[in-house]
Amino acid sequence: MKVLYFEPILGTSGDMILASLIDLGVPKTYLEEKLKFVPGFELKLTRVIRKGVSAKHLDFKIKKTIGEKQFIPLIKRSKLSDRVKSQAIKIIERILKVEQKVHHAKDVHLHELADADTLLDITGALIAVEYLDIERVYTKSLKAGKGFIKTREGNMPAFNFATAELLKGYPVEFMPIHAELTTPTGAAILSTIAKPSEHLFLSKIFGVGIGAGTMKFQGHPNLMRVFFGETASDLVDECTVIETNIDDMNPQHYDVVFEKLYAAGALEVFLTSTIMKNTRPGIQLTVLAKGHIDSIVDIIFDETTSLGIRTRSTKRIVLPRKILKIKSPYGPIRVKLAQYSDKTRFSLEYQDIKKLAKKHNFTIIDMRNKLNRFVEKQNLKFKI
Repeated sequence: MKVLYFEPILGTSGDMILASLIDLGVPKTYLEEKLKFVPGFELKLTRVIRKGVSAKHLDFKIKKTIGEKQFIPLIKRSKLSDRVKSQAIKIIERILKVEQKVHHAKDVHLHELADADTLLDITGALIAVEYLDIERVYTKSLKAGKGFIKTREGNMPAFNFATAELLKGYPVEFMPIHAELTTPTGAAILSTIAKPSEHLFLSKIFGVGIGAGTMKFQGHPNLMRVFFGETASDLVDECTVIETNIDDMNPQHYDVVFEKLYAAGALEVFLTSTIMKNTRPGIQLTVLAKGHIDSIVDIIFDETTSLGIRTRSTKRIVLPRKILKIKSPYGPIRVKLAQYSDKTRFSLEYQDIKKLAKKHNFTIIDMRNKLNRFVEKQNLKFKI
């Protein structure tokens, strides 16, 4: 699978994203031709050095003012592909909605987003991704600056209010730099088209592009890097491992702990026997989760005798799966289907087997065998 993997070394803006894609190999002339639906602009591209690193710097010279109310009509009238049109409209609508929320106004003016630049950055980035024939886009965590910056409304937080809203659900790294490191346009583009991933495995790297921001910082290169590569499969995702060692707790209490952890959103909860300090037998409680980390930590501290918790990010290789509920001669049964390569396999829900075994006065083993034979004859296929 061909993928793009963005790495905001420091900054993230629409022009940096597009510059990195041009540096990767998207022809400038191709972009200029596709962007002709936007009147009165010049795409200026230069090679710059940032902290000894060569990168492309992009700047749109705007010759004609375009208001944000013209953005979507211009896109709809353009000859861009339906996919680029729909993504561009979605990004622009997200920006407008967030700006309206931040300013609590029905009509907003995107003066902080340089107006026509915003339209060109958004559509240019989408055109570039389409040109590269990418199947999936990923990004590492975006950066946020600290302190305040000067705006038309006065001094405002460096981590823009709109940017923060656009990055809800995305990982953000706060840097000790007094500057706006991620712009609303850059945040809107990546949070719409890219999936966050801190540890993506690329089986091959076909190319690397580097885009430079306009601002320069002491000790940090203001660069956006993008990798064009291939992943071996689409089965890898990320989760957080939360674990603690316990040697002084009544084991009967784990039943409640499990119940509350799963209710809080844990993916998996399990116990492992271990030997602790002074050779005391203990239990390692491990929780896998993709979110709700604070709630899970609270439950562990509230419901166990733990004095400390370890967390780390890890990768999982997860098969696509779905659960079907089918009718059997013995009653309804839930069947979990999983797919690997072109093969589909199934497993039966234990609680359903137990319920039906009790109902028909069968042993668990007999009930499972009868249901397995029935399900095998159904020749179930995995379909999303």
